[in-house]
Amino acid sequence: MIKRILFGVIVLLLATSLMGVFRAKPDEKKKESILPRVENFNNFKKLIADAQKRLPYFEFSRDFVYCEGNSRIVYSPNVSISGNSASDYSKTNVQVEGVDEADRVKTDGEYIYVIDETARKLTIVKAYPAQKMHLVSTIKFEEDFYPKEFYVDSKYLVVIGENKEVYKQIPYKEDDLDSKKISNKILTYPPYYTAKETVCFIYDISDKANPKNIRKITLDGRYLTSRKIKGSIHIVSLKSFPYYLIDNKNLSAQDFMPSYSDTAMKGAQKVYIGFNNIRYVPNFADFSYTLVGSFELESDTSVSVECILGAGSLVYCSKENLYICAQGYKKVFLPAKTLESFRPRYYYKPETMVYKFALSKGRAEVLCAGFVEGKVLNQFSMDEYDGYFRIATTVESHYSWEGDFQEYNAVYVLDKNLKIVGKLDKIAKGESIYSARFIGTRLYLVTFKALDPFFVISLENPQKPEILGYLKIPGYSTYLHPYDQNHIIGFGKDAEDLNEEYAIPLGLKIAMFNVEDVENPKELFKVIIGGKGTNSELLNNHKALLFDKTKNIFAFSVEVYDKKGHNFTGAFVYSIDLKEGFVLRGKISHEIDDGYCEEIDRLLYIGDVLYSVSNSMIKASSLESFKEIARLRLD
Repeated sequence: MIKRILFGVIVLLLATSLMGVFRAKPDEKKKESILPRVENFNNFKKLIADAQKRLPYFEFSRDFVYCEGNSRIVYSPNVSISGNSASDYSKTNVQVEGVDEADRVKTDGEYIYVIDETARKLTIVKAYPAQKMHLVSTIKFEEDFYPKEFYVDSKYLVVIGENKEVYKQIPYKEDDLDSKKISNKILTYPPYYTAKETVCFIYDISDKANPKNIRKITLDGRYLTSRKIKGSIHIVSLKSFPYYLIDNKNLSAQDFMPSYSDTAMKGAQKVYIGFNNIRYVPNFADFSYTLVGSFELESDTSVSVECILGAGSLVYCSKENLYICAQGYKKVFLPAKTLESFRPRYYYKPETMVYKFALSKGRAEVLCAGFVEGKVLNQFSMDEYDGYFRIATTVESHYSWEGDFQEYNAVYVLDKNLKIVGKLDKIAKGESIYSARFIGTRLYLVTFKALDPFFVISLENPQKPEILGYLKIPGYSTYLHPYDQNHIIGFGKDAEDLNEEYAIPLGLKIAMFNVEDVENPKELFKVIIGGKGTNSELLNNHKALLFDKTKNIFAFSVEVYDKKGHNFTGAFVYSIDLKEGFVLRGKISHEIDDGYCEEIDRLLYIGDVLYSVSNSMIKASSLESFKEIARLRLD
């Protein structure tokens, strides 16, 4: 009897474990139904034709020129860590801890690495100690390669950029021009298309004075973004193709296939991705491919590439998964009672398709996809937490039930299979999302039209997101940065409110929001820098911020204008006192020649030294007094 019971228990445990194994694998049938494969060239052409019929106004978004009659065309185309080599040092300000983002300037605590895209070079500088700062080596790239950003660790330097855009001519005859008559004119598409490649160079920098190029990887399309998780690199590119020449007899199926290459492959030849290996987004609106290339630095296995037709320009990445958003439009028919003679019977409502990739060492595998209404602003409008994916969107409906333009915002919570399990919509009608930040079970959201509503939204119950409180103040924030559990810093613009209908942007605004009382968030204090025209890269790029709470410092580059015109070019450095507010500790400028001050690209620190980097110079200043210690010219 005991033996039978034990046998039954073993069988039950084995069955349970096998069920877990099978559940861990993606449901291939489900995946095929949501993100089906293109399969072949004929089906590819059909998908393009269907997209053109479904979205007729996109037909006129491509390049064209007008010509009279039948005349021919002539068309000319920061979180700090301890460093063994020196002291503590700053890192790139990233969205997710443990998920590195490439940048134009980085340090490893001893060396500073700087990309100059215009000069097509990367400079390695021995920066610590500052008094002995000197140039170690310079990597000069090929003439047709433009470096964008890079990653660096103790052994590898990974430089990502783009090849120069190439104009590919298409031979044609007068009678096979792809053209369309519009009244007495002919809309004719130029006999060429452009091509661009994303290129990744991997260098061994064990000897900083002699970096060695050990590998080269290319992906079709322009560089979109990338992430580094431990030793794995994931690169996303966006490839356009000459879809308007799809019936041109001078082009073959291969001309519409994306490709990639890797010197780790034998022969290093270019590999074309067949239509049977390309998935597509249903109802896609952008005629492009999204490619995700993944590889491991310590492996000689060739790059793994996934490809989806339908484009995706916004990316969020956690340690386990990568999400890409593709913009689409849903055709919505109006009920008869809302129709009038001068109104169309339908409108296009924006929707976003999110597709999810599972990340592993050197691989990214498509898992599933899901839909939400509206458009996504940027990567900070997305987040993964406790097995859920959260996303904030702005929904536009050009014709409402009342016949007016309607705009509102929404927050969706999706499960691991990207099925909607909770949502909160109709947030701030008539306004758009200007910034968002998910932190744990909360979402901080800024919308704007004339005033800046700062919302505190609870996601503690994924099935029932709810607004806890909000605050309306002049201006808006385009980037939100967490200070501590109860305080959020907003970077944006001050604004002059005109009858709550619209507003005029003024100077750069930094605000500290106190969210301790979630029902009544407060603007604890603020500072306004300059007037109209004042700007900073930080407003559009979070990597431009140097922030370290333990050192009580944050800094960013800024170009200041006042009523008299241009006032200052350089960087502002602040500390934070929760009673006194933002305290300006110093200003840094890079005087080059004849009093000209160059724009500062990035700020970072090593130990107690603040380094400011511009196109022509690295300047080392004391973090205590901000007095100059040393400078090094890079040109």
